[in-house]
Amino acid sequence: MSKDHAEYLTDEQIAAEVAQIAEDIKAGRISDDEAERDAYFNDPANAEEVAAMFARMAAVEALYKARHEAGLTQKELAERLGTNQTYIAALERGRKNITFRTLSRYAAACGKKVAVTLL
Repeated sequence: MSKDHAEYLTDEQIAAEVAQIAEDIKAGRISDDEAERDAYFNDPANAEEVAAMFARMAAVEALYKARHEAGLTQKELAERLGTNQTYIAALERGRKNITFRTLSRYAAACGKKVAVTLL
């Protein structure tokens, strides 16, 4: 089984990668792959799937922010939850489906509560 790239990165390295991507976007360095991706996102036939992806991204971002606001590393959070850092990394990258129970435990470990809004 291959390792996920993000498993080897520190929070600082991830932040640097995100900053570089943002800089590339602002500078207009868009590749053919990105143009193809943009076309996919703008196609009305994909609207439902795109909305679901953005909702998942918002949830993942909320997990990441909660951990950072609590001042915890992935390893520290994993210890609180009785799991490993690799699992936390996968959750924060949106690569694992999270149960409501796990979401609640994650939030509690960060000093937060879960609130659900149906739109």
